[in-house]
Amino acid sequence: MIRDLKTEDRETIINILRETDNFTEEEIKTAAELIDVYLDIPEQKDYEIFVDDENGIRGYVCIGPRPLTEGTYDLYWIAVNPAIQSRGVGSGLVKYIEDHLRKKNGRLVLIETSGKESYDKERKFYEKNNYHKLVNIKDFYKPGDPLVIYGKYLQ
Repeated sequence: MIRDLKTEDRETIINILRETDNFTEEEIKTAAELIDVYLDIPEQKDYEIFVDDENGIRGYVCIGPRPLTEGTYDLYWIAVNPAIQSRGVGSGLVKYIEDHLRKKNGRLVLIETSGKESYDKERKFYEKNNYHKLVNIKDFYKPGDPLVIYGKYLQ
């Protein structure tokens, strides 16, 4: 069952982010800030967060409209409990947000990620879900860490 994030889900999501062992503490802090904005400011329109809650939180996804665009959305974060990765939870979350965005006249979903070797699994996941590499900017985050942008048109 995929549903909106609730306050009581916060720590479980933070733990999932830590357990994936691929995010830095700074990245986890940033994800937590978006979670807090979503939970603490219900009237905000920048972020939507959904969780897969089938006998406990299995994963989450955070999306939001890209500023100054019509129908373009960013997939900011997606993480699945590492104990159950590669079982369709992440793909289920992606399908859910794509269907959700189509209902809102969403046209395009963008995903920004690192081009580091340690992110190969994530990039393969996006490609498996029919996202296409649109951009690769060398040394974006820091020397040796490129920015890779994936996209998928929803119509």
